[in-house]
Amino acid sequence: MLAHPHCPCTRASVGELARIMAHGQGKVNACVLFVKPTGAGANWDDTELRHNAAAIPGVTVLTDSDRTETARFGAETSGHTLLFGRDGALLFSGGITPSRGHAGGNAGESAILAIIEEEWGDHAAATPVFGCSLTRQPQEGDKIACLK
Repeated sequence: MLAHPHCPCTRASVGELARIMAHGQGKVNACVLFVKPTGAGANWDDTELRHNAAAIPGVTVLTDSDRTETARFGAETSGHTLLFGRDGALLFSGGITPSRGHAGGNAGESAILAIIEEEWGDHAAATPVFGCSLTRQPQEGDKIACLK
């Protein structure tokens, strides 16, 4: 998952990730990359959201300095989640919440759980992502603007 450490919508995505990890315990590992833009202070990404993600068993939390990995994966919105197979093949790309800032059953979570359980069928391989921009350079005094 690629995430903005100040995006209020991403709380729901991290909550859904916790549910996925609990269900897939021992079958999947996860990494959450929190963006840290150029020029951001040393503690800019040291947020409650980051600590919540780090507390999920099986999740590694890293900093994406200067959005290098964000660009590599083509992620534009906080909460963008990717699932890769053991062979490196991309199996899922998208969001794991039903709408902006809301947790609960959704197509993304269902698809990932089906892949983990090797019951892949007619689930979506890609879903919309709801959250704040990962690519826009924040300006002094900006408030977080979430995307549809």
